Amino acid sequence: MKRWIGICVLLLSGCMSIPISTLVKMASFDREAFLALEPEAIAMRITLDKPAPLDLSETRLEFTAVMTDGMERLFPGSVEQQDYRQFEVDAGWFSRGTEPRYQYFLVLDEQGQEAIRTFQRLLAEEDVVSGQFRVNLQPSKALKEPMTATMELQFDQQSGFFTLLDEATIDPKDYLDPDEEEAD
Repeated sequence: MKRWIGICVLLLSGCMSIPISTLVKMASFDREAFLALEPEAIAMRITLDKPAPLDLSETRLEFTAVMTDGMERLFPGSVEQQDYRQFEVDAGWFSRGTEPRYQYFLVLDEQGQEAIRTFQRLLAEEDVVSGQFRVNLQPSKALKEPMTATMELQFDQQSGFFTLLDEATIDPKDYLDPDEEEAD
């Protein structure tokens, strides 16, 4: 039975943009791991295949605490751009040449760091059933065609970055308001 589960996980991860190593890392993420986060060290590295700007005012690292009464408390960690760079990568196995990449390095701003500290205090002082985090990536409204993104997170200086999404397709249609979609 374990072998089938392993094969299913391999097949599913082949279809998704989430590496197996990330699934394993996140499976062991518990209360102590959330409490050990270093807000000053939390960073995101986002690599795109197109020069599509990110809407930093809407891009967030969000933490959620699920309370014993079922209510959820959201702690949105706002970010600021610390660095941006362009570079070239090999085009692939069957093509010659290089392809451009555009990389953003984002860190939590002061408000984002305080949101994480508040989340950690809640975890330490109150009855929390579970904690979750997610990245809310918001491309600019100028993005008109799909792009590929790799997203890496760093929770502390010692561990460095781990890949959250690898070569995921971001389609601008998925980010449109229903009213905007009808206008097109």
